[in-house]
Amino acid sequence: MGVVRNTIAIALLTAMSAVALAESFVVEEVRVEGLQRVSLGSVLAELSLNQGDRVDEADASEWLRDVYSTGYFYDVRVERSGNSLVFVVIERPAIESISFDGNSTIPTETLERVFEDVGLAEGEIYSQSLLENIQLELEKQYGLQGRYNATVVEEITALTRNRVKVHLDIQEGPVARVEHYQIVGNQVFSTAELRDTLNMAEADSIPFWKVLSKADNYSKAALTGDVQRLEDFYFDRGYLDFSVVSQQVSISENKADITVALNIREGVPYDVASVEVVGDLKGLDDDILQQVSIEAGQTYSRVKVNDSVRNIKSLLGENGYAFAQVRDFRQPQAESQTVDVVIQVNPGKPVYINRIIIQGNTATNDEVIRRELRQLERALVINDKIRQSQARLERLGYFTRVNIETQTIPGRDDLVDLLVTVAEAKDSQINIAGGYAAGSGFFGEFSVQQNNFAGMGVDFSAGITVNESTQNYQLSVDNPYFTIDGVSLGADLYYKNSDYSETTFGTYATNSYGGRINLGYPISENQRVSYGLGYSRDELFLSDTSATLEMTDFREQNGDEYNIATALFGWNYNTLNGTLKADDGSSLSFNAEVATPAGDLNYYRLTAAGQTYINFADNLALRFHSDVGYGGGYGDNNRLPFYKNFYSGGARSVRGFRNGSLGPVGTAPLGEDNLPAFDASPIGGNIKLEAGTELLIPTPFAQNQDAFRTALFVDAGNVFTDQCRADNPNCENGVDLSEIRLSAGVDVTWITAIAPLSFSYAWPLNAKDDDLTTNFAFNIGISY
Repeated sequence: MGVVRNTIAIALLTAMSAVALAESFVVEEVRVEGLQRVSLGSVLAELSLNQGDRVDEADASEWLRDVYSTGYFYDVRVERSGNSLVFVVIERPAIESISFDGNSTIPTETLERVFEDVGLAEGEIYSQSLLENIQLELEKQYGLQGRYNATVVEEITALTRNRVKVHLDIQEGPVARVEHYQIVGNQVFSTAELRDTLNMAEADSIPFWKVLSKADNYSKAALTGDVQRLEDFYFDRGYLDFSVVSQQVSISENKADITVALNIREGVPYDVASVEVVGDLKGLDDDILQQVSIEAGQTYSRVKVNDSVRNIKSLLGENGYAFAQVRDFRQPQAESQTVDVVIQVNPGKPVYINRIIIQGNTATNDEVIRRELRQLERALVINDKIRQSQARLERLGYFTRVNIETQTIPGRDDLVDLLVTVAEAKDSQINIAGGYAAGSGFFGEFSVQQNNFAGMGVDFSAGITVNESTQNYQLSVDNPYFTIDGVSLGADLYYKNSDYSETTFGTYATNSYGGRINLGYPISENQRVSYGLGYSRDELFLSDTSATLEMTDFREQNGDEYNIATALFGWNYNTLNGTLKADDGSSLSFNAEVATPAGDLNYYRLTAAGQTYINFADNLALRFHSDVGYGGGYGDNNRLPFYKNFYSGGARSVRGFRNGSLGPVGTAPLGEDNLPAFDASPIGGNIKLEAGTELLIPTPFAQNQDAFRTALFVDAGNVFTDQCRADNPNCENGVDLSEIRLSAGVDVTWITAIAPLSFSYAWPLNAKDDDLTTNFAFNIGISY
């Protein structure tokens, strides 16, 4: 429309100027009147006219076209004044501001970028035609999303000094719903089978547990995806002649309901006649052939062919051919209903790392990152080493995000740069943890921790843990690279003060101070062993009114002050792909603590913990975990000291049960009536069995899934003992699996910019009458 208007205007103005320019003359001066922001030079530069030129009326249309082509004016006139030419112009207004309202599915940043790209930005010249084109394109884009009622209304406000304010009022409207979804032409497979492969579904057919899936929302992209899924379904079963003959999409009068009909042709299944791998195999013939999972005589399967192509490409990548091209071709024979499969391999040149570029590490030194990398400069690009490098960086816990990718170098097909991009996590953290228990109210803990001290990859912790019963002060340093070979050295100092009158069950308390030194050695890429020596000085305090006989007997035999010298051993295996957001890999650890004869108490504690993930998709994984332990004494005393017992129940154990409340109950002394003087409290046990399963799922309503971790969990566990007193009627020696407690619930962790916030709600599934239960627990981290 703007072009038509300009053409008509030029024609009319040319005709109006024809009389004035009827006679030819020599131009002595060119003037432009009406300029405000546009410079005179900008106009003269576009004119095919110079002083001294002889002109007549035939030239006027070309001059006007030149001036209009600048885009700065919506009205131009040309006049003759003596031997001077005068152009009288009216400038288009400048854009003072552009604003949007009502857009949610298309971010404002995206709209601003689009407007800027086409020249409609603050300070630019306003063009009505450009704005109209953008309006139409926006409505088209909303239509592709299934928002057929979307409207985009412009509001242009004139301002002083020839400026305008542009505002777009966007009404996106609801997404049209799929009312009917029909598949026509299928005979081999039922409609129900085919619908199971599709993402879109009729509104009435969505089960209640998928009400948040929006599967009934229509969009062109979703329909295209469904057509591709149908093709994949049939091609994976050998139906190479399958096609979607036609697609019909009908929109209701109110533009809210959609009817979709797909007319398909199934064809017949094809068998594989032959499989051939061709190309330069670089001497890896046998290894490459082992990656081919489809064989002659089988029904053709696109999945198997794609797996073969992917596996061959991965194999070549592990041998330095990072840019290998592997393609498959089908040669169907309709007469015999067979197909020849040809896999073409073009490995290209071996590719080496030129430079390693690290970015995003605002706090962490480059050296800390480089020492975790297994892909080195000047070495062949090995995809597995890149994956190992990323996993090791993620396991550090220093970064919220790690991304490693190769970056091509212009003009080189044998060299790439390795780009390592990280986002720093908060290295200093205050943690607040707590929960609520019926009958006892809220309980909490407070601690301070410093990781990655000064960006050197050294964990320095000055911890204070304070709750209603305990004050725990701890100073620790751990250097994971004490030597360049990855030998770690760590040291801990601690002081713990307890008040038994405020403890969970009010029976005993300990004051303890000491320290230990740990030395760790890597024995493989994912395994480490550690050795340590420790010393502690423990003081024991018992309640005069609620201490059990197990406690008082121990004090009579050993006193109430102990020097303890421990030897420590640990083994750890870890292939997890992260820390808090891990969803793939496994970890397993074993630890032994032995109180040596150099001290006053002789005992040992053995613990093992493991977890593994089965990853199905992004934000969808299954986690299995377990934690077991056993302890005992040796020498003159074959019992584990009661205050070294294992405890079960709580937010980090069996959720839904009060912290430390599960397990054997102690022995209460008899009163004057020969009855227990009080109700004995749980005393823990020297045997611990805990396990659980978590289903990690996408967090409902969350736009950014990376910031959340939601799990549906089942916890199981308890502690047991083989050290029961003979006069304790409430204690049984050994493990009784019928006493395993179960709970189920949901846990949500929100990874904020400040710190993680975790909330869980658990339902005890088999609690007994005397169990202490609690449903809600929270964990809040505040970083500084």
